[in-house]
Amino acid sequence: MRIETPAGGFRRIDVLRLSSLGDVVLTLPVVQALGRAFPAARLVYWVKQEYADLVRFDPAVSHVRILERDARRLEDVVAMGAELEDSDLIVDLHGNLRTRVLTFRQRAPVLRARSDRLRRARWVHARWSRPAPGPTLERYAATLAPLGIPVPAAPRQCAGEEAEAWAERWMEAWKPDRPPLAICPWARHFTKRWPEERWLSLHERLVGAGEWLLYFSLEAERRELPSLAERVARDARAHWCTEPLPRMAALLGRCRGAVCCDSGLMHLAAARGIKVVALFGSTAPELGFAPAGTGHVVLCRHELCQPCTLHGRRACPKRHFRCMLEIQPEEVAGAAARIG
Repeated sequence: MRIETPAGGFRRIDVLRLSSLGDVVLTLPVVQALGRAFPAARLVYWVKQEYADLVRFDPAVSHVRILERDARRLEDVVAMGAELEDSDLIVDLHGNLRTRVLTFRQRAPVLRARSDRLRRARWVHARWSRPAPGPTLERYAATLAPLGIPVPAAPRQCAGEEAEAWAERWMEAWKPDRPPLAICPWARHFTKRWPEERWLSLHERLVGAGEWLLYFSLEAERRELPSLAERVARDARAHWCTEPLPRMAALLGRCRGAVCCDSGLMHLAAARGIKVVALFGSTAPELGFAPAGTGHVVLCRHELCQPCTLHGRRACPKRHFRCMLEIQPEEVAGAAARIG
């Protein structure tokens, strides 16, 4: 299907991706491609409140339509659909129930990203039956094929002038003698997390090698890693950042690289232009969520039972958790040295 561009270009384009952190980051190449192709268009990005700052400062985005936490019921979404009646083009990069309700019977053409959920689920449970799904970035980029618009190969995230200026002052106050290494030790699901004692061991190795370390997480996540937090607090060469997303992004851009679990911060670090060492546990990069770009190092054991899930579990179903426990601190430290 080919969509003809109106004379003079599109007047308003609405892009829909409501969550989550990593997925929103991976939509940025599509947003930026639309901005370059149709610079006069008003581009409105629809996203949940907690992820709005990921796209708010992008030059291609004219307005962020926030879904507040208390306005996400189906009846709320039905009412919001009226706001799309003035749109000339709708790009749905989510394809869930909410975005399908929003786009139902809209006048504007709807370009919807192909869903890979069933394909990925089949690969998890029957890997012999089909090839692994492709990268999520390619799936999003294919959404613009009817417009014939080229899409960048990797995302680049803008943190905003205020956050960049704050990060510059923060680094000047800390005064590391070289760019720090970012450490993102948390993931939403237990089976994506490297155990705390491994992070402690890695910390000692990296500090012993002369690294400066900058940890990133939410405050609630830091409280889940009390021993590591206490060790970081005692180390002049380490600091823990629990600032809002724009400030995290700005600081990540000043790091020499990052060590991350399979998490949204892994994608944000890559989108800030730094190389990433990514630790994969119950998931696998073949599901389409490896860090975007070149020069990254992915550490994945590829156990016979791995991946056991699309997004993570509360516990290892085999009870051995080898996918994470067999990744050793010295292996991660060596990979971190290589991305410098």
